[in-house]
Amino acid sequence: MVVDIMDITMQKERLSKHRLTPHSMSKYVVFLAVAPLSNIAVAQNKVNLSATANAEAIYQTVQSENDGQLSYNSYTITPNVLSSYESKLFNGIWSAGVTYVERENDISSDETTFPEYNYSANLRLIENYLTISAAGNLSYQNTTAGNYLLADFVNNPEELSKTRSNRITSNLQFENNDWVRAQGVASYSDVASERSVNNNTALNNDSYSLEGTLASGDRARFAIWALSGSFQTTQQQDRSDDFITRSAEFISDIMVYDSFSLRINATHEGNQISDRTDTSSFARTYSTYGLGLTYRTGLNRYVSITANKSDSSEEDNDNETFVGLDLEWALSSRTSLTASYGKRFYGNAADVKFTYNTKNIRTSFSYSESVTNTSRLLANPENLGVFVCPAESTALADCFQPNSLSYTPTAEEQIVQFTTQNIEFDDNVILRKSSNFQFGYSFSKVSTGFSWRYAEDQYLDADRLRRSYSGAINIAYQLGKYTDIQLNATYANVNERGDVTTEGISENYNVDASVNRSFGRHTTAALKFTYLDKSGDLNTGSLFGANYMDRRISLVITYKYE
Repeated sequence: MVVDIMDITMQKERLSKHRLTPHSMSKYVVFLAVAPLSNIAVAQNKVNLSATANAEAIYQTVQSENDGQLSYNSYTITPNVLSSYESKLFNGIWSAGVTYVERENDISSDETTFPEYNYSANLRLIENYLTISAAGNLSYQNTTAGNYLLADFVNNPEELSKTRSNRITSNLQFENNDWVRAQGVASYSDVASERSVNNNTALNNDSYSLEGTLASGDRARFAIWALSGSFQTTQQQDRSDDFITRSAEFISDIMVYDSFSLRINATHEGNQISDRTDTSSFARTYSTYGLGLTYRTGLNRYVSITANKSDSSEEDNDNETFVGLDLEWALSSRTSLTASYGKRFYGNAADVKFTYNTKNIRTSFSYSESVTNTSRLLANPENLGVFVCPAESTALADCFQPNSLSYTPTAEEQIVQFTTQNIEFDDNVILRKSSNFQFGYSFSKVSTGFSWRYAEDQYLDADRLRRSYSGAINIAYQLGKYTDIQLNATYANVNERGDVTTEGISENYNVDASVNRSFGRHTTAALKFTYLDKSGDLNTGSLFGANYMDRRISLVITYKYE
């Protein structure tokens, strides 16, 4: 077990231990994999314990405009322990590991350790009514948006920040009532991080949120209605202000003739940074009310068009008249689409969600707009994964596609998307407009994943705008019973506009290809090729500058104990 992890500093440590050799590495691998479980006896078959140990030898060359060509030899060892439990009312998983990195060239050498853990648990206190869930992790996050895809334990570790996130959620629902349905969600999360070498921002925030919905039941015919609301506050411990958001919405469809009904709707939202002496301390409030027509063929199949008027605290968008759209259409049991269009305090606003699933193809797409900050994005990241992977691996060759739109993974499984959000560790309040597309195909010996993401971050307290585009393709092909090949390629374009220190464009590439071979049940070997490239004029504080190329060849040995 890893304890007191947040007390370990991020800075590179100069250790006086013996130099690792390939022979000593092999002994460490066997010892670290077997030792944690050698004296454990499990009495109940609901508990599963496993351990893995990974050893990697890396030869790396870096070509940069700052330093010319540099060569490095690196060795990493990563032992990991995983425990899961599953019963009728409770399921949970916990895993922890430490990555030891030794890196050297002709001039210097250094050694560093990177501890990590993650956990999740669900407790059904009252089945079908009350559920308590918790999730958290300790990980190393890239702190600078311009270095997206490029910072890892071997390349640019100075850009990584040790980050801890925990979240607990209580969900109470009454969904099976004929006339009225209700749901309430309360959650608490905390996010804390250390300062990285190149980013002086350390996060230390607590967030509380409440959400509730009251709606008509399945037997409602003459009037179908729903009332929902939310409140969230983020207490920024290192600053003397809190970030507060609230929203409410009411809709009602009153039947007029056949499938047509009269739509009445109203919305309200407020965003505020408290305890401020400037104009940002005032809440930005925006309310709308409207009247329109709905065409409905079922509870989850309708389209509504309304004429709306605004009531805003900002003069620029007060008393505006606009057309709104609300759409929910279940095209089939495997396909669903929801979309809305209207206005918010900043102008036109939209929200879209689409899912499609067949035997071999699974697709998810979302577009959303929210007022948020870094801590909230870290505490509750969006996951549109189309593959289900074992808890100890995210390699595409080890994953499968679920055959249901609402698949629930077991305690030893995780839903995975192969791209991550790009964020900056500054915790300013931003208006984020983001889209996320995930596509997966799996048949016979081939699995393919494709993803595309876009994010526009507009700083509400500063003259700064960032746009990030990224696309990725992942391919796994089973050559035989024990051998597979994998290719992962990701491209990102990061465009910053603001002051001189934050302005520029960076194009980033991350490509790796590997041949993997299993030897029995417990041992796997891989030969891996990695290519990283960064070009542009965006000054990110990277160790190798704004333009460099990183090429690696590595041999990886993995041992699994079950």
